[in-house]
Amino acid sequence: MSSQPIITPDQRLRVFVSSTLRELEPERVAVRDAINQLRLSPVMFEQGARPHPPREVYRAYIAQSHIFVGVYWESYGWLAPDATLSGLEDEYQLAGESGMPRLLYVKQPAPRRDPRLAAMLDATAAGAAVVYREFADAAELRRLVETDLAVLLTARFQGPAQEPATEVVTVPAARTPLIGRERELTALTDLLTVEVAPLVTLTGPGGVGKTRLAVEIAARLADRYADGVRYVDLCPINNWERVGEAIARTLGVASGGEVDPADQVVTYLRQRHLLLVLDNFEHVADAAPVVDRLLRNAPGVAVLVTSRAPLRLTGERALQVSPLELPAPAADRATLGAYPSIQLFLDRAHAARRDLVLTDDAMDQVAEICRRLDGLPLAIELAAARVRLFGPGEILARLDERLTLLTGGSRDLPARQRTLRATIEWSHQLLEAADQALFARLAIFAGFDLTAVEAVGGDDALAALERLVEASLVDQVSSSGRFRMLESIREYGLERLRDSPDEAAANRAHADHFSLLALAAGPQLNQRGAGDWLRRLAADHDNVVKAIWWYLDHEDLTPALAMGEGIWVYWWLHGPLAEVRRLTDRYYALRDRFSGVARGHALLASGSTLLLTGDIASGRSRLDEARRWAREVGDDDGVARADGPLALQAIRDGDYDRARSLLEEAREIGERLGHDWQVSLYWSRLAMISLAEGHHARAADLLFAALRTAGNREVPLASIVALYSLAVNALRMGYVKAAHQYLCDGLAIAHSGGDVNSPSLFLMAIADVAARNGDPERAVFFASAAGAIDRPPSPSWLDLYLPAWPGYVPLDPVGFAAASRAGAKLGLDGAVAEALRA
Repeated sequence: MSSQPIITPDQRLRVFVSSTLRELEPERVAVRDAINQLRLSPVMFEQGARPHPPREVYRAYIAQSHIFVGVYWESYGWLAPDATLSGLEDEYQLAGESGMPRLLYVKQPAPRRDPRLAAMLDATAAGAAVVYREFADAAELRRLVETDLAVLLTARFQGPAQEPATEVVTVPAARTPLIGRERELTALTDLLTVEVAPLVTLTGPGGVGKTRLAVEIAARLADRYADGVRYVDLCPINNWERVGEAIARTLGVASGGEVDPADQVVTYLRQRHLLLVLDNFEHVADAAPVVDRLLRNAPGVAVLVTSRAPLRLTGERALQVSPLELPAPAADRATLGAYPSIQLFLDRAHAARRDLVLTDDAMDQVAEICRRLDGLPLAIELAAARVRLFGPGEILARLDERLTLLTGGSRDLPARQRTLRATIEWSHQLLEAADQALFARLAIFAGFDLTAVEAVGGDDALAALERLVEASLVDQVSSSGRFRMLESIREYGLERLRDSPDEAAANRAHADHFSLLALAAGPQLNQRGAGDWLRRLAADHDNVVKAIWWYLDHEDLTPALAMGEGIWVYWWLHGPLAEVRRLTDRYYALRDRFSGVARGHALLASGSTLLLTGDIASGRSRLDEARRWAREVGDDDGVARADGPLALQAIRDGDYDRARSLLEEAREIGERLGHDWQVSLYWSRLAMISLAEGHHARAADLLFAALRTAGNREVPLASIVALYSLAVNALRMGYVKAAHQYLCDGLAIAHSGGDVNSPSLFLMAIADVAARNGDPERAVFFASAAGAIDRPPSPSWLDLYLPAWPGYVPLDPVGFAAASRAGAKLGLDGAVAEALRA
């Protein structure tokens, strides 16, 4: 037989099947099905040529066949009257003479095997047969025949493989401990062993630890699969069409020639029970049909994929691998070591520098490093390795250029994982040009929603956003309808934007979008239902501030000032005033470039902020200037808005006559312009004078007038001021129960309205009322809850607008330690609910 077979026009190789007919009828069916499955042609005696003598038939069939399969059990087969060999043995010898490969399968047990067949098999077992195997039933025989034929086809008939078969790869040995992935390991174990999901895909951004997690779960579950685990690293594959070949090579199945390697893989795996790990699938995503074909034809195989995007196959279960858990900014130092992100940094830092000792301050810096790196494991590991040169404080200071700092990963890692930039760049290069453009534009945003995407991305932006989410370059924030980029990815995106001609247009679109948001929010923030707007502004505060600065830097002053005025209530209720101070200082520096009413408003914003932040002299001076300017240009609203804070400062200075004069002017303007909030604050400020003078009944009347004007809850800010002031006044009059009720009412309005500044103040006052009522345990409980609530670190409007609480009863948190711990765990929502329930 020639080395290149003569193949029939249908391009199918012929496989001659030799066996006794009746004894092995189920086995012949199994062999026929195995041959057909491989798209080969079975040649079987019973198929035809009846007019010819049997020996002529099988001789002709063998002469036209390419592979011989012999199946034997107990019978030696039929002998012609003048023959010394059975047709069974004659067929075997004719196949040997032709030089075709022979695959022999012997059924066991065979207690009544003919001695002549036994002698033949003894001789053939030591002969030149390509395969000699034993089997127990038809199902096992089919699996053996499929596997052996697939291997034979590539080795004998289709030429040499492009690469030789290699030693079977199981799971790479882990060299470092896996930290902080217990939840993911439990979920994976359930998916693979309880739900028995055929396809599980680990998704997530580059550097989040998908490969390490896959290796760990594969090692843990290896004994759950009869044929073990096989691991295929697709990183070196640069063409999706070579995925089948890569899998075949890993499995030890030779590939090459005209037979599709994926078909050989399917044949090899059809009867096996194993876990196949396909690592780094994102750049060969077009090979997903290969995985689909495998799963459809190998029911005992489970496939675990790591990819920055899901495969989108039926039955796929995607598990998002998130960054490691981070400590909150106010987390107790004693608890930092319990956070996986901190544990990872410390583990890798000590590996880089064994003599490393970290002080409490250094641990705080480590926590901030991990927060700045979004808990991304690769980034944390690269930062930790820098302790060879820098202390944690120096590393933290250099994170503004993290893509330059975070290099020098282990040499045994792929090049794309040795630096943070290379890891992100790998994902970026897999995007289409349009998606790359949107990725760069979206990097402008500090978090965004769909309206923002459309504002900078155009008509096709939402489809492109979906692809960016799938590629793990954009993260969808649970079900909130918002999206974000990890800061490291965002920094890379901003670099790409700076190198793009889109930069100016994208920044303008961003600024204009948030200008519209701020201007729409402004009129709503002093009305009932302001909470929804406040929450929206809280989500986009960084974007709004960025937009204001962009306008200021480009000397587009009108929208810059209008945005600040639009959200001033948000700033008062949320802070942080440090940022507001920087912006309003810039307004003041540019005051002479504003004209008309706008100049007075710039002065007003700057002066009010200075008063709130404690710079009384400068604040008063700028407010006086704003008031004079407003009179000159006929801006009555500006006059009234300057009168209010100036009157408050006059009250603090004890100059009640000046305060009353300013307040009366503010009231008259407010009533004329229909500004209920101004009029309500007028009554509350007059009440502060009565409080200071000891006229408590008069103060109560004024504060009730303030509440009526505010419509109780219709103007939240004014209502909060009035209710807290009523509580102070009631307590001074000895009405403790009434004070408690006012505080609860004010707390409810503040919390529902999205105020994050005043709830802790109300809770501290509620704690003091409990102490005055003889309940020190409950007092400690609420005081601890108030102290644990995050508040902006800078001063707030409360310090200027509210009267001082009339002293606090000393508490004993040590004596009521359990109450103290319970209160600290409540959080804002829990503390408010508990206070209002009492």
